[in-house]
Amino acid sequence: MSQDHSTPSSLDRLTALAPPPSPAEPPDWKEPERAAAADWAPVEAALHRELPPDYKELVDTYGSGAFCGYIELLVPADVRKRYDIVEFNDGRSDFAAEIWEEDEKPHEFSADLGYELIAWAKTIDGDTLNWLAHADQKPGTWRTLLASRDLAEAWEHHDAPTTTVLLGLLTGEFTSDIVTPGLSTVTFQQYTT
Repeated sequence: MSQDHSTPSSLDRLTALAPPPSPAEPPDWKEPERAAAADWAPVEAALHRELPPDYKELVDTYGSGAFCGYIELLVPADVRKRYDIVEFNDGRSDFAAEIWEEDEKPHEFSADLGYELIAWAKTIDGDTLNWLAHADQKPGTWRTLLASRDLAEAWEHHDAPTTTVLLGLLTGEFTSDIVTPGLSTVTFQQYTT
């Protein structure tokens, strides 16, 4: 199936609203360098999953940082080590399963259906944006589960690719009682050392 190139992708729309950080200006004698793309092989090996292509493109475009000072991307080798996607997700699915063992839970965790919870962003309030990852599904088709800080209080599903969910939450195209940026201008602030 061919892609309709007349419709901008969610990433194109996002970069138009919140331009990604510019690489540092090189000396006059040197060619400008593109930002280094993440080395995805060790990340995916550590998470035991291939990750959605649009998420990888989002991270390779923006790197570590926050949208609207509110939604923080979880990225490989994050400058704030505890927000490295691998470290943040270490044991996360098991923790969620323990919490949901006794409390009301999302349908996907109501039985051993093989879903794993992988966080790809968090809010400054501690709420998370997660994939419901499944080995039998292509990563680009994973649903996003927005979860409250304690996982048991509230959650919401969105059936759209990662970047579409992020853009929708930032622009108000998607409504949420959990992730509420509440700003009229979409911005991105890069985190540096």
